[in-house]
Amino acid sequence: MTPLQSSAGPQGLTYVRLAALPHGRRILLRLSGSDVRRFLQGILSADVEAARPGYALPAAILTVKGKLVTEAIVLACADGALHLALPAEAADEAIALLDRHIIMDDVALERADDVEFAMIWPEPIAGAGIECLETLYPGPGWLVFGAPAAVAAALANATEANSTTWDARRIEAAAPAWGREITAGTFPPEVGFVAAVSYDKGCFMGQEPLARIHARGQVNRVLVRVHAGTCPEGPVELAAPERPQAGRADTWAPDPSGGASGLAIVHRSAAAPGTVLEGAGIGPVEVRSGPLGDDPGVKGRK
Repeated sequence: MTPLQSSAGPQGLTYVRLAALPHGRRILLRLSGSDVRRFLQGILSADVEAARPGYALPAAILTVKGKLVTEAIVLACADGALHLALPAEAADEAIALLDRHIIMDDVALERADDVEFAMIWPEPIAGAGIECLETLYPGPGWLVFGAPAAVAAALANATEANSTTWDARRIEAAAPAWGREITAGTFPPEVGFVAAVSYDKGCFMGQEPLARIHARGQVNRVLVRVHAGTCPEGPVELAAPERPQAGRADTWAPDPSGGASGLAIVHRSAAAPGTVLEGAGIGPVEVRSGPLGDDPGVKGRK
């Protein structure tokens, strides 16, 4: 069985524990108080007002210059509460930033490190002590979280996948990952993360620079799918004859048709299907898509 072929458990379900993935460990930030929704709406890039119970949505915490401090997953729980799942390595900075912006708001923050997060597909599950939210990020499926024992019990009849299987799923869905394609100090459109940005909801922290990009310009680097003749074990620097630093591919998974598929951040000039780049140590790497998760701009540019 190749890594692209997920085995299925007795219930036909497959899952991956986020803590088992590179940069995947999450902490839960519980928010309480009457102003939570309004507070998050003014801080996060996503349209929090549109969050519906039973769903999770991607968001970004940005600097005033519009660059990523971290990503965050907004958890719209069944009881109407809104919480955040934060990358563990960025949680301290994110929580401190959020706390600084609580001035006259009725908002309280409670950090919980003892919560298990997992992604399951192709169907949701139910169980005592867990939440199961439909989502497209960090990949397509359902985000399950709760006390570790409760999550383990709920997933008892599902089969655990490895990180390569999950990467293959992300590549197919063009879902970038924190610590891979999504990194601090980048604009969301540079890393295929425009799904985390609302251009219609009004003001939020870092909104003005993104609005200028949306209205007048475009970022120079974008997310694309790529293909190579062999599967690298780590990141690969990409070069073009006219651009020695054309990009970098951080996610790879074996392709059933041979070679490996991947996600790469490349210069926009190389973001066209059929473009061949030189991968350091692996030879030719073919671009297999146009820009993914890009900002189309107000005129819907292509």
